[in-house]
Amino acid sequence: MNSNQTGAQQSETRKPLLLRIRSWLRYGTSLRSKLVVLVLVITFLVVGALYWFSLGSLRSSITAIYEGRARSIATVISKSIQEKDYILYYSEEFDQDIARLQERYESIVGITVIGMSARGFLVVTSTDPTEIGMLADEDQQTRFELLRNVEVERTELGDTAVLRAYHPIFSGPDLIGVVQMDMSLAEQTAYLSRLTLLFGAASIAGIVILGGLLYFALRTIVTKPVGRIAETVGFVSQRKYDVEVPVPFRRIPGTHLRDEVSQLIDGVNLMTKVIHSHEQELKKLVVLDELTGAYTLDHLEAELDRELNKTRRYKHPTSLLIVDLAELAARNDEERDEALVRTASFLVSNLRNVDVLFRISEHRFASLLPETPPAGAAVAAGRLQTLVPDLTSQIPFTFEPSITHVGWGEEGAPGIAEVIERVLGPLDDLKE
Repeated sequence: MNSNQTGAQQSETRKPLLLRIRSWLRYGTSLRSKLVVLVLVITFLVVGALYWFSLGSLRSSITAIYEGRARSIATVISKSIQEKDYILYYSEEFDQDIARLQERYESIVGITVIGMSARGFLVVTSTDPTEIGMLADEDQQTRFELLRNVEVERTELGDTAVLRAYHPIFSGPDLIGVVQMDMSLAEQTAYLSRLTLLFGAASIAGIVILGGLLYFALRTIVTKPVGRIAETVGFVSQRKYDVEVPVPFRRIPGTHLRDEVSQLIDGVNLMTKVIHSHEQELKKLVVLDELTGAYTLDHLEAELDRELNKTRRYKHPTSLLIVDLAELAARNDEERDEALVRTASFLVSNLRNVDVLFRISEHRFASLLPETPPAGAAVAAGRLQTLVPDLTSQIPFTFEPSITHVGWGEEGAPGIAEVIERVLGPLDDLKE
C-alpha cells in the first residue's frame, strides 16, 4: 500500500470524527452552553484588548518618566562637575564628589566621567575604579563625537538592567567630555510588576462582572424565552395542547410589538391553539364519528390492515366484534340517535382499553381486538351478550343488538379488502 492510499485512509478515518465533533457541538450542547462560551470569548477579547492597551500605555508613560528622570539627574551631575575647577582631571576630590552624588541619588548605580584627550575619549574617573584610564573603543569614540544632546538607552550591567544616560560637556562650542550615568531599573520593574498584578486582578474582576452582565442579559432576553418555547413545542409534539409559552409580564395594549422573541412566543401560542382546534375538527370530520365519538370506518381500515399484517407475518391473532343494530332502521332520528349513543357508551365501558370501537355503518359498530384469537373473541361476544339487558333497560323502546365475531390466528389472515367486505356484508356471512 503506497503513501497516498495510507493518507486517504487516515483522512477518511478523521472525517467521521470531525463530523461527530461538529454534530455534538451543534446539537449536543444546549443554547445556554453556547451562550456561555460566546460570552466568555467576547469578554476575554474586550477585557484583554483593554488590558494590553492600558498596560502598554502605562508602560510607555512610566518608561518616558524614568527616561526624563535619568536626563534630569544626568544634567544635574554634569552641571555639578562643570562647576569644579578640576573639570575632567583626575583627583581624589573628584572621586569624593562622584561618591557624594551617588549617595544623593539612591537609584544611581554608576557614574563615569569621560574626557577628551589627545588619544581620544578616555575614562577620567568612575565609580568602577577598574575603568579609570581606559580608552573608549572605536564605536564609542564615534558616538561621543556626534553627541550633542542627552541620550538615554536601556542596557545591561552583568545580569542587571539599567537605564544609561549620556550627557555631553561643552567648553564653548567644543565637546570636551561626556558624563555617563547608570540608573537602576529595579524601582521601575517593581512598579511595573505591581501595576501588572493590579491590572490582572482588575481584568479578572472585569471578566466576571462583564461576563455576568452579558450572560444575565442574554439569558433574560434569549435563552430563557427560547427554552420555554422549546419546552412548549415538545409538549405540542406529544399532542398536549393545553400549554402555552409564558411571558415575563403583560404587554400594555396599544404597544407596537417589535421584539422578535415576543413575536415568536405569540406565534407559537397562536399556532398551538390553531393546531389544537384543527385537530379537533379533523377528528370530528375524519377520524371520529360526530354523533357517537367512535372511530370511523376509514380509521378501522388503517388499524385493521396493520393488525392483519402482524397476523400474516408474525402469526399474531386478530379478531373483530361486530354489533348490529338493524332494528333501529324503523325508528325515528331522535330514537335512533339515542340508541346509537347509548350503545357506543355501553360497548366502550365493557370492552378492554386496547379494544378500539368503530362505527362502520349507520347501524353497525365494530371493535378491533388485537392479539385475540377467535376463541377469545367468542368469549368476549358471549360476555357482551349477557350484558345487553343493561343497555336495553335504558332505551324507551324494545330492540335487540346482535353481536358476532370473526378472527384469524396462526393460519393467517385475508387481505383488508376482503375483510371489510365481510364486515359490511350481512351478518350471516360473518359466522364461522
